[in-house]
Amino acid sequence: MTTDANTLGPAETIVQALLTYTDHMVHNRPGVVLTDNRQNLGLRWIPVTHKVENGTPIVYKQVKQGAKSTRVRLGILLSDGRVQNNGTTVGQYRAAGIFPEVATWLYSQVAEVWKLDNEFAARWASFAFAEEHRDLKVVLAAFMLVQSRKGDPVVEGGKALFCDEDFRNVGEAMILLRRKDKKDLNPKLLLRVREILSLPGVAKINRDLGFGRSTRHAFYGRWPKAVEKWLRYREKNPRMLEGLVKAGFRTTVMELARRVGYKPLTPKFFEVLRWKQKQAEDGRRSLAVGDVVSAAETWGGLTEADICEKIVAEKPNWKRIVGLLPKDVGVTRAIVAAAMEARALSDKDIVILTPTLEDLGLLDVQDVRDRWTLAVKAAEDMRAVNIARKVRSQAVKEELEKASDGAMKKAVAEVAKDIEIYVFVDISASMQGAIEAAKSYVSKFLQGFTLEQLHIATFNTQGRTVEIKHASAAGVANAFRGIRAGGGTSHGAGIRALKSAKPKDGADVLFFFVGDEEERGTFTKEVRESGLAPMAFGFVKTTASTGAASGRYRQGYDYSAVRGTAAELGVPCFMVEEDTFEDPYAIPRTIRNLVASTPVGQNFSGRRAPKRVSLVETILKTDLLVKPAWA
Repeated sequence: MTTDANTLGPAETIVQALLTYTDHMVHNRPGVVLTDNRQNLGLRWIPVTHKVENGTPIVYKQVKQGAKSTRVRLGILLSDGRVQNNGTTVGQYRAAGIFPEVATWLYSQVAEVWKLDNEFAARWASFAFAEEHRDLKVVLAAFMLVQSRKGDPVVEGGKALFCDEDFRNVGEAMILLRRKDKKDLNPKLLLRVREILSLPGVAKINRDLGFGRSTRHAFYGRWPKAVEKWLRYREKNPRMLEGLVKAGFRTTVMELARRVGYKPLTPKFFEVLRWKQKQAEDGRRSLAVGDVVSAAETWGGLTEADICEKIVAEKPNWKRIVGLLPKDVGVTRAIVAAAMEARALSDKDIVILTPTLEDLGLLDVQDVRDRWTLAVKAAEDMRAVNIARKVRSQAVKEELEKASDGAMKKAVAEVAKDIEIYVFVDISASMQGAIEAAKSYVSKFLQGFTLEQLHIATFNTQGRTVEIKHASAAGVANAFRGIRAGGGTSHGAGIRALKSAKPKDGADVLFFFVGDEEERGTFTKEVRESGLAPMAFGFVKTTASTGAASGRYRQGYDYSAVRGTAAELGVPCFMVEEDTFEDPYAIPRTIRNLVASTPVGQNFSGRRAPKRVSLVETILKTDLLVKPAWA
């Protein structure tokens, strides 16, 4: 962002939270946190493994090379979690779970919005509930459950006049509401809300804001009350409780019950969860103490044929199938075929299993191939492009890449209406080491738009337009074929190259820059003279550059041409991290949010006002969530 953090309004803070950090808040495998000044937090998580060699635990990082990952020695794992290499600490080992720095930072962004506009924060949470970004959704739910607007009476002269707004109801609604599209909070996410509130950094933010009274313990607000309601509703509707057990949430539901001290109405609750009760030391328990509970279902001892019959008859989901499979049987051709026949695999499961289907020869079976083709066409995210690296067949690879293109277009189609994107790629000498990465970023970014919406130029001291003949990753790659880094840096040259590409009447304009920004001064004059009137800048600042200019940058020269120009024009400059383009989930979300966050024009240059609605306007129009009637 180009604005000082102390002056950010709610809208800008939201955009910052959505765009400036792309790392996951939760990692389900071990990793090491490294110092990385390219990141918003100055930290970066990487996946690792460790192995004991001659009595010493050695940590290895996973380096991707094409479809394969190679182990590279990172250092020795010490008892305090530090990883050292030749006596120098290179990072901090982390077990699988929450990345606390990311969680605390996201929570702080929500807090900044709330401090500026309480109701806007509540509407943001209501808007986010229907979105895909689970990490942000969990953080927003946690915040709304503890913030201080909770329906207290407003008193004047000793008399209660009316009740204040109760925004904690929004947090409760996020816990209690169910959605058919499964974007609601599942039991694991409910538990994660508590984990977020338990983090020391989050607890400090809450204390500083005056939420809760204790200075020693984390404050959970209405989380216990909301979870108790959630459990009670499922106890009264046993099919829902049974469904959670079948879906693999049994132990998570038990943990939720423990955390809130849940007291069931009948022993049936424990029976469904197969939860054997022992008497507490103080003798307070009265339900199901000592009762025998049924053993957990197991497929141990069953043959492959028996398992296939069970799958076809019972139709369990793929997650449950994998959990029940005996190790001596494993995932076989027959079992996967049975799962396909029983429709036990979702479209997402099928896309993920593509390499397995290929290895087992099932993509050569026409019925399976037809089902796979339908699943690929229905792909909702860009994971297919990563899976394409793991398959051998060129035809399968091309279908997966095409599905990835389609997923991107679907993800941004609605917000991309009435907006045109002007992309400027730096190919100066200082980009020698980053030009290939820059082309890759542009290739992935542009897949979400039609050719009519895109205007592309490269620049060094001269600018030239780039023509894309086909709206696909292959089309973008071909358009940039043969382009090499060289020459000086003049962002203004890129602007001049596209000044004749006027937007259609009523369209907003977004400038998107890819480069290292190594130019002194600004190019405000060229932007104004172009008449393109951009509403915002998007900027991917590359870091793998080399050459004399890069050396000057490292020596402390001030290069901020893109951000400086945005500041002079009075438009926001949204920084997009390079790591975004390695994450198939983050790419469409980031681009969708970037476009949606671009301000809508105000009758400038004689053009009619655009029809597009900005992200902030959408949030403002979002109704506050309301708890279900049964709560």
